Amino acid sequence: MTRTKEDVREAAAWLERLRAPDAGEEDHEAFEAWIAQPRRRDAVEAVQAVEAEIASWDPPEPSVWRDLRVLALGGAGIAVAALAVAGVLAH
Repeated sequence: MTRTKEDVREAAAWLERLRAPDAGEEDHEAFEAWIAQPRRRDAVEAVQAVEAEIASWDPPEPSVWRDLRVLALGGAGIAVAALAVAGVLAH
């Protein structure tokens, strides 16, 4: 079975929860139960792959940040970013 968008959303939420300073043994046990399904494991791997890709990027030059801010203020930057992330997570 193929991962769903909901699986990806849940995977991201789980990873965020497990990284929280107050994450406990119960959280880790619940995560292990949740990830037992192959499609969910696939979703976690997809989220981790996106995180690794983003972490590998070099920060843009300051002028690029200015340009991105201008686009975001117009709404276009947010829409493009959302579409790009959705496209990556859908595959």
